[in-house]
Amino acid sequence: MNPLRTLLLPLLFSGATFAQTTVEVSSFAFSDGVHPTFSFFFEGTDTKYVESYWRDELKKISAAVSNKKEVIGHAALVPQVSGDTVRVYVKAEQRRNSPNLTAHVAIMTTAGFVGPNSEARALDGAKTFVQQRSTALRRQLAEQELSLAERGLSKLKGELSDLQRDKERAEANIEKSRQRAAEAVQEQERTRVEADELGPRIAALQAELDGTPDKDGAKELSALIRDKDRAQSRNRKAREEEVSMQKKEAELTQAIRKNVEDQANKSSEIAKQETLVATLREKLSTIR
Repeated sequence: MNPLRTLLLPLLFSGATFAQTTVEVSSFAFSDGVHPTFSFFFEGTDTKYVESYWRDELKKISAAVSNKKEVIGHAALVPQVSGDTVRVYVKAEQRRNSPNLTAHVAIMTTAGFVGPNSEARALDGAKTFVQQRSTALRRQLAEQELSLAERGLSKLKGELSDLQRDKERAEANIEKSRQRAAEAVQEQERTRVEADELGPRIAALQAELDGTPDKDGAKELSALIRDKDRAQSRNRKAREEEVSMQKKEAELTQAIRKNVEDQANKSSEIAKQETLVATLREKLSTIR
């Protein structure tokens, strides 16, 4: 299975089943006590990423931001909550080995922490403040999921294209191997005939020279023997070439069978990845 899809499928299905799209009023134990909070559920991320996002957001509106046991925006300007500056606490909570987490945001005004019993303006403003940023973060995460899935799809398509080219090359090499094997058979016949024709000539000249010293005759005999040896050597090499090409053809044929199987598997992976990409695009389009 493609590792990108392996990573994304749990995110997709956990998100489809449990995704929270609105802020919930709850409470959380921060380092200085339990405070009412506005929580938001995220899938497919971790505490560092979420808290880093909130830290960057708080830096835009706060006089200072601390990040020890939790992220705190000091003297933050959140007009929809209060005309005075407020303090914003953020802590992300995640169970071990879980791809999901809950981000808790507490807002302290001069009247205390905003919660269910706060005046409607402050309560609604706090919900809106957290909702806007949580939705933006959720969209950011969805865009990353989609981008990762699209890269995975592109990678799979590239791998399929490579397999197709490999198959074409193997088919072309099979044809070349067959041609070379056929040429080797022809060479075997030529060299066999050549060696067969030289045999009687060598025998006749040996008989003629038997016991009769003849420098020119001996030179001619030596040349004939050398020519026969060369013909036999070429014949042997041609036989070896035929066997080699037959073996290569068999190997390439097996490689093509494996390639066809790999292409089928890769096409199946692509179809699944395309479904994943389409689903993630739909998921992204619903985040507003």
